[in-house]
Amino acid sequence: MNNDIRYFTRAERRGIIVLIGLCLLLFLAPAWLPDRSQSAPTDFTALRQQVEAWQAAIQESPNDLVAADGSMPARPQPFDPTNATREQLAAVGLTPTSIRSWLSFTRQNGRFDTWADVEQFRALSPAERTAVQPYLLFSETNQVPLSTPNPEVAATLQNFNPNEVSLADLLAMGIPERAARSWVNYLASGGRFREPAAVGKIYNLAPADFARLQPYITIPAAGALASTETAALPQAFAAIPERVVIDINRATAEEWQQLRGIGPGFSRRIIQLRDQLGGFANVDQVRETYGLPDSVFQSIYLQLRPSPILHTLRINQLNVEELSAHPYLRFNDARLIVRYREAHGAFHHQADLEKLYGLSAEVRQKIAPYLSFE
Repeated sequence: MNNDIRYFTRAERRGIIVLIGLCLLLFLAPAWLPDRSQSAPTDFTALRQQVEAWQAAIQESPNDLVAADGSMPARPQPFDPTNATREQLAAVGLTPTSIRSWLSFTRQNGRFDTWADVEQFRALSPAERTAVQPYLLFSETNQVPLSTPNPEVAATLQNFNPNEVSLADLLAMGIPERAARSWVNYLASGGRFREPAAVGKIYNLAPADFARLQPYITIPAAGALASTETAALPQAFAAIPERVVIDINRATAEEWQQLRGIGPGFSRRIIQLRDQLGGFANVDQVRETYGLPDSVFQSIYLQLRPSPILHTLRINQLNVEELSAHPYLRFNDARLIVRYREAHGAFHHQADLEKLYGLSAEVRQKIAPYLSFE
């Protein structure tokens, strides 16, 4: 047997020859195979014609951009707010929650006759009111300012006791039906006006209507009112308790449960939100309680008394985790505040927050009542 490393057996020599042949075949194969990269160009004529036809349709009718199959997003269109559809409200940018509240209100015979009605609709955020305003169409009769009442109605106005009016009386004074019903419901549930200014807090009552009625509001003195009520009411009603009014920042869970529609669950959630915020800066914040129906909030609105907040947000001392624990600040917002503070020093007033371009104006507005620059 030959042990020379340069010696190959017959089988090895055949294998080498076959391997060399395969290499040559692979090397020369591209020259014989067709070049698929040089395929015929695609004809886009049909697609180009469709695009040109679509552009021509837009120029002819720019307001009709929604296909029948809904393949293109709808653009905002002017609409009657009282008869608005879900699609019209979505097109102007309202959130699903706001749309549901709007449609629920109109289905219960609620109406938007003037812009003042929309402003008093608390389900909309300020940004949503701004977005929807350019697209609202009110009838000409409904666009008459409330500050210029019908002369015939004005002629019928005379001194009256707001605690002793009926629905017909209020309608005769020119009060919108929704505001009149809120007024009557308030009286029917045991509410009483102790001073003329309290009438202005009636839900759905426009400020212009209140200003028109205010000179004619006459409330008897406390003693006269008490004697009149005692003489007029049957003895069976003598034990009815006075309407409960609670302090939104100091009321206990038991006190919250005295309000109609508030049970243990909602009272616990309200107090939890209040503690996380550091107190309610205004009554409207109560409606932010998770799961609280808007109808319940509206029914207790006049029974809520505002008061100073309990705790401030020490923006110059709290760290990222402590700031982000506030319901109005996300983690990214808190981190942005802390990083800016570390780079530029303490905040001295609210205007300093405007330098944080990543902090939205809505967030700055929400946290403004809680800020402390100590």
